[in-house]
Amino acid sequence: MQQIERARGKIAGFHVSDWPVPLPDILMGRAMMGDGVIELRKLRQAVDSTGYDGPIEVEIFNEEIWKSADDGLLEWIQRAFIEHV
Repeated sequence: MQQIERARGKIAGFHVSDWPVPLPDILMGRAMMGDGVIELRKLRQAVDSTGYDGPIEVEIFNEEIWKSADDGLLEWIQRAFIEHV
């Protein structure tokens, strides 16, 4: 959290996903928000407290989620974002 505060005024973007344990793959094993161990709400609050008001990009690099993408995926992402970020 101290590093986020040190970045006050210099944050150019905020990307969110989650980190499952054990991590199945360093890049393509990331999880949907809320399905891992990252305290996303706490990070968001820390970033917000610096005055950052730019975009928040959802980045779900996960082959299984991509394979199962259907019309409900966007709703799942929106629910997870609201609940956990």
